Amino acid sequence: MKTTSVQEVPQQWADILRWVANGEEVEMTHQDRVVARLVPAAAPSPDFLARAKAVWGETPPGKTLSTIVSEDRGGAS
Repeated sequence: MKTTSVQEVPQQWADILRWVANGEEVEMTHQDRVVARLVPAAAPSPDFLARAKAVWGETPPGKTLSTIVSEDRGGAS
């Protein structure tokens, strides 16, 4: 985890955003006390159907794409 002081934030803002974009959490301190934490936004859920289509195309042999996706998510077929 990265740390920066509140006073350094204006000068380091571009670096801080890059750290967060790369998945790093950043603690901001004031007088050696953590006063804020900047964390990356939650990642979107994977698009299993798009991934399956990229691998097998629109009509894979055997099971339908919806069945494959459902099974991959732990659902019943």
